[in-house]
Amino acid sequence: MRNLLIKISLVFLIFLSSYAYGETATKPEILLEPATPGPGDVMVVTVKNAAGETEGTFNGKKIYFNPSKESFKAIVAIDYFTEPGKYDLDISIKGSVFKETVEVIKKEYKVETLTLPKRMVELSPKDEARAEREQRRMDAIWPNESSRSWTGDFINPLPGEIIAPFGVRRIINNIPKSPHTGIDVRGHKGDKIIAPNDAVVALIDNQFFGGKALVLNHGQGIYTMFFHLSKVLVKPGQVVKKGDVIALVGATGRATGPHLHWGVRVQGARIDPLELIHLKLE
Repeated sequence: MRNLLIKISLVFLIFLSSYAYGETATKPEILLEPATPGPGDVMVVTVKNAAGETEGTFNGKKIYFNPSKESFKAIVAIDYFTEPGKYDLDISIKGSVFKETVEVIKKEYKVETLTLPKRMVELSPKDEARAEREQRRMDAIWPNESSRSWTGDFINPLPGEIIAPFGVRRIINNIPKSPHTGIDVRGHKGDKIIAPNDAVVALIDNQFFGGKALVLNHGQGIYTMFFHLSKVLVKPGQVVKKGDVIALVGATGRATGPHLHWGVRVQGARIDPLELIHLKLE
């Protein structure tokens, strides 16, 4: 009799454990794409067979899961300056936590040596102070807990020849400079730039380096940034839709010719903009 009671108790405990996750007690399937991202990459985390709302964190930062057909998907950004190694990914479904380890691999970016006029490299104290103020304004924007505005896949704001890729490390006049955390796209003055997704205009500025600048907040910590513009066609706080014309190509700020520099931040992480528009989120 005692053995029978023990067996019944064990069955009951297993039942309760399964019920705590979901009536079907089906273990969720977790997919990481790519499985081993590098600095500047974007990883999509897909959770299938989730029996409820799904939440998560990566390396201590919140990630946002959104319903997609029969699964939940989250965008996980690997910052350009992330060191290779193993990082924690925790996924919570109805109180049950599932732990994964993400291995960030080393990624090489090319080094570019340039020679420019001294005035374009060495700043006066006044210009340096201005650039630092503008950088603080930018840094104050992210990360942000705003609700989701974006929908579906992101699109290219200005298709064209990339004249400076993401991640390139520059040595200018024998002085190492910060890496290029965006991409430069060749254009003509007045070329139209479109919103890569639904968003709210977060910032419009006239900067020493970036010239006329525009930042869009797509929600859930996703921002796109556009610099060297000849004209901004939207206003702060304005709601824009995917495909809306938001600005025109120019050569304002520290630019040697008309082009668009555009960048992306996801929860503050600097990523390759091409990674964002190549994602299939629909």
